[in-house]
Amino acid sequence: MLGRLLLSLRVDGLRPTLQRIRAHVHGDERRYVFVQYYTPPAAPVQLPVETNGVVVRQMTDSDRRVPGVRRHEPEDMAHLALGVVATRQGEIVGAAWYTDAVRPQQPWYAAVQPHLRERSLVDANLFVVPGEKAAAWALSKNATDYLATQGVRSTVALVGVDNARSIFLMRLLGAKVVATMSVRYRFGRRRATVEPVRQDDDAAVTGSQRSS
Repeated sequence: MLGRLLLSLRVDGLRPTLQRIRAHVHGDERRYVFVQYYTPPAAPVQLPVETNGVVVRQMTDSDRRVPGVRRHEPEDMAHLALGVVATRQGEIVGAAWYTDAVRPQQPWYAAVQPHLRERSLVDANLFVVPGEKAAAWALSKNATDYLATQGVRSTVALVGVDNARSIFLMRLLGAKVVATMSVRYRFGRRRATVEPVRQDDDAAVTGSQRSS
């Protein structure tokens, strides 16, 4: 925990780090639980792949030591199934992680289980450098085409209800909302409440965003 805070100070600065600490000590958040389906592409996809000047390749150990990459690593690295980075002219401009963590122990599992197609992974995190508009699409599209080639048929992703950019990206990729999850942090303790969504549509999501 201390290491993550120090890294956050280094990468994000003091104010965002303090906000993050406050949220995890006494904060609340709401997330959409998305499920995205995959079909094998017509031609098998192997990494690396270049799209609009952005090269997507598998993550290496040296990539993980880059501060921006380390800062956004998901906590569940023990179940990492795939890590990818996006580079432009050799510089990392984004990264994404997928974990083998679709398990009954997850608070959202009962809500997503009826919607899953095996094999299923968790779309654990994605970040891009500010201003790199092409990197998010290149990462998501090429990584998921690669996963589909490898036999993955669905992924689960949790997206904050106020993260309009990520919600838009999930919609572009054809994902659907199957549940909402509310998380309450009180002095280091975390309590999650999950509510299935009966009908997923843009109007319902937009309305939930306005009421959040």
